[in-house]
Amino acid sequence: MKIICPLLFLTIAPYFCFIGVIAFKPKIFSALIVNTHISLGIFLGLFLIFLIFLITLLYVHFANKYIEPEIRAINNNA
Repeated sequence: MKIICPLLFLTIAPYFCFIGVIAFKPKIFSALIVNTHISLGIFLGLFLIFLIFLITLLYVHFANKYIEPEIRAINNNA
């Protein structure tokens, strides 16, 4: 539970901020990144997908290293 709540917050907070900006200030995301034809919204959307992927990898690593051995120990004792 120690790691689940921070990872949940790191997943949900950026997503809700992203959706909030889309809902209330969409012109912010329509701005183009300097000297490109890519909008800020596209860039941040891809960054959000990448961030969620990294958070998922972090959780899988944590679960495999700490949680799975405990589950195996419980199953072996049962």
